[in-house]
Amino acid sequence: MKHVLALLLLLSAGTVLADGMLMTRVAMKADLAIEYLKAAIEEHGYVLSHIQKCDSGLAGFGFHSDTYRVLFFGKIDEVRRISHEHPEFTPYLPLKIAVEAERDETLMMMVNPTTLESYFAEAPGMVIPFHRWKNDILSIFADVQKAAGGPVAALDGGALQAAR
Repeated sequence: MKHVLALLLLLSAGTVLADGMLMTRVAMKADLAIEYLKAAIEEHGYVLSHIQKCDSGLAGFGFHSDTYRVLFFGKIDEVRRISHEHPEFTPYLPLKIAVEAERDETLMMMVNPTTLESYFAEAPGMVIPFHRWKNDILSIFADVQKAAGGPVAALDGGALQAAR
């Protein structure tokens, strides 16, 4: 599985939509990429609530990475409102981006929030936040790509294109 994911990412530039995931690879060390990611998250009006180190836990399963972090973030009022109105959605909040270092590059990935629509069909009011979150994440990833000097992802007629 890891080799398939790596091949997919090597063949693409910019941000990728694949199997319900939003992913991007940037040509910079993870520590610097995380700083740019944190700034981009905050510039989009979100609050970073926690950064979890996962290196040692993953090493116990035989997975080795230079750096593996999960950034938890959200808009406080929105998280509280959604948690109150839809307690079944609480496990998905706050939003999370996984960051993995791979030598001089950094991979950032997140579950595409729009994939949750089918699970919350009885809550049509959740469709708008799912799509807003997706667009915000794509914009956040584009900001990090731009900071790294790489190709910037752009939405073109609903399809994701990498500007070259």
